Amino acid sequence: MKQFACMLALLLVACSTIKPFSGHAALNIAEWTSYDGKTMPVKVWPVPAGVTLRGVVIAVHGLSGAKSDFWYLGEQLPQRGYMVYAYDLRGQGNDPVIAERGDISGEKAWKRDLGVFHGLVKRRHSKTPVFWYGESLGSLIAMHTAADLLGNREDPAGIILASPVAGLRMTLTGFQRFLLETAAKLSPRSRYTLGELAGVDESKIKVTSTSTHGGQMAVTPHHVSAFSLRLLTTVGGMMDDNTKAAHHLKMPVLFVASPNDVLSSADQIQSLFAELRSRDKKLLWYTRSYHLLLHDVQREEVVNDVARWLERQIKPRKR
Repeated sequence: MKQFACMLALLLVACSTIKPFSGHAALNIAEWTSYDGKTMPVKVWPVPAGVTLRGVVIAVHGLSGAKSDFWYLGEQLPQRGYMVYAYDLRGQGNDPVIAERGDISGEKAWKRDLGVFHGLVKRRHSKTPVFWYGESLGSLIAMHTAADLLGNREDPAGIILASPVAGLRMTLTGFQRFLLETAAKLSPRSRYTLGELAGVDESKIKVTSTSTHGGQMAVTPHHVSAFSLRLLTTVGGMMDDNTKAAHHLKMPVLFVASPNDVLSSADQIQSLFAELRSRDKKLLWYTRSYHLLLHDVQREEVVNDVARWLERQIKPRKR
């Protein structure tokens, strides 16, 4: 676990602001178009016939993940009145442009995508509260995007950060950081597998109580085998700015996390949670699970807790 954390400590630098909406944007049944005209896949789980729509949840997946990762969330929440939208991140395994998989120009692209997607969903559901559920890398994107909105009337009603990337279990020395930053500047599109960078066997990295990273990726069609240095340094920069982002959050925030997470330690997660300035914040631990909470033994508990939290956020709005 420490070796894997060290591997991901290769992530270092970036920051920007977002524009929440754009004239290029459009939301259709199976795809959507973002601010720059890029079209990406989307999946929607509507509420069943006869169930009253109470809220909408936008789900943002993690590194080498996909919208399909939220199948359990999409199976369970609509039955309780919460419609679920999930889209594939640009630069990940279902990016329609194959050459761009494993690469990103910077955090601004991810943040603008989420801001625009939120605007599209909000336009479609103008009288319904919209929440965000970010997992792993998605938690970084959700937290930093929400921080940049800073009280905009299109803010999400609340955000749920699952397996939040609050830090890394091991850190690089100043010299190691310098070498990596230099390499990223000289050859930003150079690609490496995570195993190559860390010198570890990915088949031994535990991501659920019954599976490893290597084992899951072997059967995952959207697996990204190698990432560019600029994508990794972009994620690292977002982590460096976590505290600043946490201080800006004003909406309700729910952390769902595991002390066994391969990336962030329990202390790091607790410390980031303490930095949140939101007056309505909650942290829930799942001690028998690992990084991929929605795919582990306590996934039913996770979804039940998320549904109860959503219910609590909606009730005050209806008084």
